[in-house]
Amino acid sequence: MRSTVRLIVALTITCAVSALALSVIHGLTEEPIAEQKRLAIMRAVQEVLPPFDNDPAQELRTIALEDDETGAQDTLTIYLGTMEGRISGVAFQTFGEGYGGFINIMMGIDLEERISGVIILEHEETPGLGAKIEELSFTNQFKDKSLDNSTLVNGNLAVKNDGGNLDALTGATISPRGVAQAASAGLKIFSRHRLEITGEETIDQTAPADTTAAPEESQETEARETTAGE
Repeated sequence: MRSTVRLIVALTITCAVSALALSVIHGLTEEPIAEQKRLAIMRAVQEVLPPFDNDPAQELRTIALEDDETGAQDTLTIYLGTMEGRISGVAFQTFGEGYGGFINIMMGIDLEERISGVIILEHEETPGLGAKIEELSFTNQFKDKSLDNSTLVNGNLAVKNDGGNLDALTGATISPRGVAQAASAGLKIFSRHRLEITGEETIDQTAPADTTAAPEESQETEARETTAGE
């Protein structure tokens, strides 16, 4: 009986000491880990934004996401890039569903609603296969892509295996599909909330440019060219 009591006491003391040690370690490492994560996010912001001359960390917008918008939270932090006092683009995080779980990306978008860059922040994809979404050879293909100049599938960017024009990865289709999903969600979020974020209305990407000169202007131009030729 006494040996049993001693064993219980010993185990209780051991558990208490272990819990205290873990608590102390967590307290010591929590702040440095959070700071490293913040620095990684800011490096990603700077890499994906169009050219800027401000400090994006000081130029923030927070928007409320709609129920039908992809994301793991109700609000979204937008980092603004400006050049000579004018907004040049935005950067923010979006999510897509990969093979091993959610894929968290940082993406930049310019005022023409084209992607200026994509960085993979977090994922749980298979090393050597889906994890290759981190490589520049994959992410660089998203630059300058938009919902207007890409081959869309169900209104979204898509890999070639699904009928789009983005390259997948050898042996891995689901992971690239998740990044395409995240990028598509980001483009739609920016388009929908453009006025709220930048103060500018959504651009009309579908209206063709009017290259036909007015009749009188065309006749005057032709007359001048004829005179010059003579």
